[in-house]
Amino acid sequence: MKFNYPIPVPKDAMEALQRLDKQPANPGLLFDRFTPDLSQASDKEKSKWKNEALNAVRNHSANKEALDHYKARWKKMIAQAHAASFNMKTDWRFIAGLGRKGALEVGFTFHRYGFPILPGSSVKGIARASAFYQIAETLSLEGKMLSVLDDALSEGDEKKYIEKMGKIPQADKAKELIESFRTVFGTTDQAGGAVFFDAIPQKPPTLELDIMNPHYPDYYKAGSKDYPTNWQSPIPVFFLAVAANQEFCFAVGWREHENNSLRIEAEKWLKDGLTDLGAGAKTSAGYGYFKI
Repeated sequence: MKFNYPIPVPKDAMEALQRLDKQPANPGLLFDRFTPDLSQASDKEKSKWKNEALNAVRNHSANKEALDHYKARWKKMIAQAHAASFNMKTDWRFIAGLGRKGALEVGFTFHRYGFPILPGSSVKGIARASAFYQIAETLSLEGKMLSVLDDALSEGDEKKYIEKMGKIPQADKAKELIESFRTVFGTTDQAGGAVFFDAIPQKPPTLELDIMNPHYPDYYKAGSKDYPTNWQSPIPVFFLAVAANQEFCFAVGWREHENNSLRIEAEKWLKDGLTDLGAGAKTSAGYGYFKI
């Protein structure tokens, strides 16, 4: 495998990669480790090298055998947590981990075996947001009261919890829903009963190269005093995204003794969140939504 840019890795590792007569089986390794040494690039070369590096990642699929072995282990793991998996497809493009720092200045979350994942912490956050908005809608809350509700729901001290809930009008209208929420997601003093697993692809997914084109680059620079004026030159920023109609496996389990009714409710919140709120970056632009 040949590269048109210098890569800051040991000489032996570079020679071993160049001797490969087949595609590398781990695009995540290319993305995280075999990236251009941008300190040696001119201003024009930087954009070119980053684009070439992202294309190299996009053009190399994750190893299907490695994914299948991991998926078999994942299924055994979720079975121990009283979970059943369900699959959903990307409605359009999906970006995992765009905000992560890296040599290419754009992030992406790969499993160590080279396939994209949505971490369990993010999966839980999506389900929690969906449940939170359901409570807020039931109580007709908006504005500052949303922060009051969020603070109350997370409160671990029982006396403080009662005090904070007392500030929310007609909170009894959603009493059962609130109790389910706190049991499923936990509080500052107690872990939630639900276990949200990493979402993994059903098969090595197709990756696509996408672009952001900020029109006011000088304005967005840290510490800049420039205004967003029309004479600034747009600088395209390329990034990776999972293509549409790529299938992912999700699972919600339960700690210790199974509570199937609450586990099913948590699963429904997750499905609603994936379809209505989206996952990953740029959801306001239509990215990250899933469909059954």
